[in-house]
Amino acid sequence: MTTHIERMTTHIETTREEERDGSRVGLLLPPPAPSPGGDSWLTELTVDRRDPFFFDHPLDHVPGMLLVCGMANAVRDRIDVPPGLRAKWVVNFRVMPELSPELVLYAAPEEKGRRPLRVTQGPAVVSDGWFVLTPDSDPVRPAAAGARREAPAQASLVHRTRPANVMIGEPWAAHGLVTAPVLVPASWHTLASRRAGLRSVKSVIEAGRQFATWLSHRVGGWPPEVQMLWLRLTADLPLDLPASVPLSLRWRQVRMSDDKARLTFEVVAGEGEGVTVGSLIYVSKGLSPDGYRAFRADREAAA
Repeated sequence: MTTHIERMTTHIETTREEERDGSRVGLLLPPPAPSPGGDSWLTELTVDRRDPFFFDHPLDHVPGMLLVCGMANAVRDRIDVPPGLRAKWVVNFRVMPELSPELVLYAAPEEKGRRPLRVTQGPAVVSDGWFVLTPDSDPVRPAAAGARREAPAQASLVHRTRPANVMIGEPWAAHGLVTAPVLVPASWHTLASRRAGLRSVKSVIEAGRQFATWLSHRVGGWPPEVQMLWLRLTADLPLDLPASVPLSLRWRQVRMSDDKARLTFEVVAGEGEGVTVGSLIYVSKGLSPDGYRAFRADREAAA
C-alpha cells in the first residue's frame, strides 16, 4: 500500500478579539487540505510568540501544550471523527523544543490500531506518541441546568498570568482526595471546542497540567520558582464532553517526591461524587533556577 504524504504549513496566529483586560486572545489553525488516502501527513507548525495562551508569560522555548494542541487540531482536521468516540492518547516529551526552526508534525499510518504521531525540529524528535479512537459505551449526557461557575485557582500556582488562561477552580481536600473543578474556556479562547456546547479535550488536558502544577507546589512543596519539565502525558477521555455538565479532576493523596512527579487523576462528571468518565496521567520533573540554567546550557552545547 502506498503511503501518501503532503506537506503544508499551519500558521499559529492570534486574533484581534479583546479580553476584558484588553489583551489579545485566540488562536487560528487553518484546516489543512486532506491528504490522498488519509494514510499519513506532514504539518509544519509556525510558532507565534505573541499568542496570549501559549506564551502567557515569557518563555525561552516552545511549551508542551503547543505540541499537544497542534496534534489535536491536526487530527481533527485530517480525520472524520464521528460523535460518540473516546480517545486513548500518549505523548512523550523527548527534547525541549526551541523557538526556531519550525516544528514538523508527522502522523504515520496506523500500526495495530494505533496512529503514531511525531514532532521533529531539524534532526531531533522533540515529541512522539500515539492515539486510538474507540466507541464510547456510556457517553456523558448534557445537563439541563448547566455547570455552575467556579472561582479560578490562584494563577501563579498553575504558572499562568492571564486569568482567562486558568483552567481549574480552587482545589479542595476531603477524605484523602484532592479535587479540582475543570473550568470551561471562553468561546474565543485557544482551548475552546470547535463544536458548540462541548468542552475540548485540549482544555481538559490543560486543566490536568495546571492541577499537576498546583499539587507539586501545594502538596509536594516545590518552590514557586521551580521550572517544570513535562515528560509524559497519558489521556483516556471521551471526545464529547458537554460543557453543561460539571467536570472535575480527582487525585488520591500519596507522598510526592521533591523534584519528580507522577500524578494520576480521575476525570469525574456530574455533581457530588459524580461518575468517573476518564483518566489523566502526568509525569514531570522540577528544576531549580540554577538547575534549569545548567540544563539549557547543556542543550545549547549539544546543539
